[in-house]
Amino acid sequence: MKVLITGGSGLLGSAISFHFKDYFDVVSTYTSHKVEIKGCKTAYLDIADAKGTVDLIKKIKPKIIVHTSSLVGINACEKEKELAYKIHVEGTKNIVDAANAVKAKLAYISTDYVFDGKKGNYNENDAPNPINCYGSTKLQGEALIGLAKNAVIRTSFFGWNIIKEKKSFSTWIIDELSNGRPVSLFTDQFTSLMLVNDFSLALKEILDKDINGILNVASDERISKHGFGLKLAEKFGLEKNLIKPIKSSEMAGHEKRPLDTSLDISKAKKILTSRLPKINGGIKNLKILKENNYLSQFIIE
Repeated sequence: MKVLITGGSGLLGSAISFHFKDYFDVVSTYTSHKVEIKGCKTAYLDIADAKGTVDLIKKIKPKIIVHTSSLVGINACEKEKELAYKIHVEGTKNIVDAANAVKAKLAYISTDYVFDGKKGNYNENDAPNPINCYGSTKLQGEALIGLAKNAVIRTSFFGWNIIKEKKSFSTWIIDELSNGRPVSLFTDQFTSLMLVNDFSLALKEILDKDINGILNVASDERISKHGFGLKLAEKFGLEKNLIKPIKSSEMAGHEKRPLDTSLDISKAKKILTSRLPKINGGIKNLKILKENNYLSQFIIE
């Protein structure tokens, strides 16, 4: 089966491409950073280009499209709101139109940031209320997905980013601690972080079972950013004393970050056999990937 994955040079898209190559005929797309992924075909795609998007997808004729492309980072979206809208809303509409043109199933990867973070443990029926541009535009993208035949998957993830200068939350912590630099992590900001590679396995099952609608897929654990950092340092043998606890109110510019976007994954646990591990399991797998030289599977230009 042919599967097209948008955002193949990103943290999530690269991991999905890497894992899906063993099961599908994968075409992974990129825009700013040309990527080569062992076992996959790659192609340039600017999802903001409506004609180019439809033309490429008509040429490839995928049975499934996994849409991961996004403008990453709260600050980036706040600074470039028009670009965020162009990618998350207009770009998603172009992907939806192209998927409809070739009758492909679409899996749209969304975010826990569609919620305001006031209560946490959000399930699929809770009303979204984003407080930043990233969450708002991703939610507008969700609204374009026909849920009767497609899937919207909300998640929060960490992992190895194949673009060195674009560090993920976990790799930033590892890099700073490895170089003896202190990091300040929030004790009052909670999430359900999941390793992207574990997410990829759950996503494959979602597609195999042709599951539609909205589904939370995340770690089976609620944890603070500070708690996550401590677990990461312990597993990688790094100095935990360099991790400084801080409240989000103490750091300027973090007003747009919801405090508790942890996700209730009860629904996913009922319908998926894929294990949704707790944080320690994900961090263990993160270390295994490093030991197995995971990043050597990718070439970035």
